[in-house]
Amino acid sequence: MKKMILMVLLAGCSLAASAQKEKYEATMTELTGQLQNEYQKSVMPLINKMERVANAETREWLPQYWVAYGLIKESYTATGTAEKDVMLDKAEQYLNKADALSPKNAEIEVLKANLSSARLTVDPMARWQKYGALFEQHLTEAARLDPQNPRIDYLKASNIFFTPENFGGGKEKAKPYFESALKKFEVFKSPNSYSPAWGKMESEYFLGQ
Repeated sequence: MKKMILMVLLAGCSLAASAQKEKYEATMTELTGQLQNEYQKSVMPLINKMERVANAETREWLPQYWVAYGLIKESYTATGTAEKDVMLDKAEQYLNKADALSPKNAEIEVLKANLSSARLTVDPMARWQKYGALFEQHLTEAARLDPQNPRIDYLKASNIFFTPENFGGGKEKAKPYFESALKKFEVFKSPNSYSPAWGKMESEYFLGQ
């Protein structure tokens, strides 16, 4: 009798865990899709929802990653240095949490590079030396961990695209990197529906410019 009760309890726990996992995956898929594809309005409502997931799923690196991603993205539309830096400080905190949960992760290194780029754009003249070096450092590490990650070439390309021609940048020099990113996107496979997939649409847009 006791054995039967235990089996029933274990089966109930298994079903509950399975339902919880399905709910988590469905929520993550919905939120990450919206975060990556929204460019017309603020993504703060999505960030707030993802933050609740991150605070509930403290052993999962992806919710932490996506909060950081959203805050970096939102910082580009914020007004004022202080407001941008507050967002980026918070993004760095979540990115550090993701890094602690999943060390030596190419996607996290790519987002660290993205964070460095966002830091730089707040005050390019004062910050280019520090954050320009960090940008290159994180992309180099990402390429060491996963040379076929298309977001590496996308970030290189976008950085060159927005760098003035007299400083070694410009559209023509960025073009081969955008093209390389798109070739890698053709064969790149995300491990699940809520892993990073950003960069392809952006590469296509910039090539059109």
